[in-house]
Amino acid sequence: MKVTVLLKNDHAALKDLFNKFKKPSHTRTPNGKKDLFNEIQREILVHSQMEQDIFYPALTTTSSTRGAELVSQAEQEHRSVEKLLQELNAMHGTDKNFEQKMSVLMDEVLRHIDMEESDIFDEARKNLPEYRLEELGLEMEDRRKILVTLAA
Repeated sequence: MKVTVLLKNDHAALKDLFNKFKKPSHTRTPNGKKDLFNEIQREILVHSQMEQDIFYPALTTTSSTRGAELVSQAEQEHRSVEKLLQELNAMHGTDKNFEQKMSVLMDEVLRHIDMEESDIFDEARKNLPEYRLEELGLEMEDRRKILVTLAA
């Protein structure tokens, strides 16, 4: 599977989790909110680690200066998201700012996804041969198995 397809599938899974979090549910308890946040956090951290270890370095080693600029922007966005995750991790599901902070996190992640799927994926397709996109996808699938095991 091409790396762009794999990452797009990850993005779709994350969007589903966001929609699940946004759904008003009278039965969702503060612990339920925190459990769902923990699942979202795990997905984001695994996805981010795979990108930083495999996908972004592959793009920055091409001759594309635009690719390097986009990766730099994406890495900055990753740091911002990681900071929000740390702040949310320190909060309880009952904290009055928890849902507001989650909303900020979801907005930032969705903006990052849009930029990645339009700009970064386009740059990767222009600068990496098809076989390399496939290889990167396989590498990321293998890395995911390791990261998910470590995160469990």
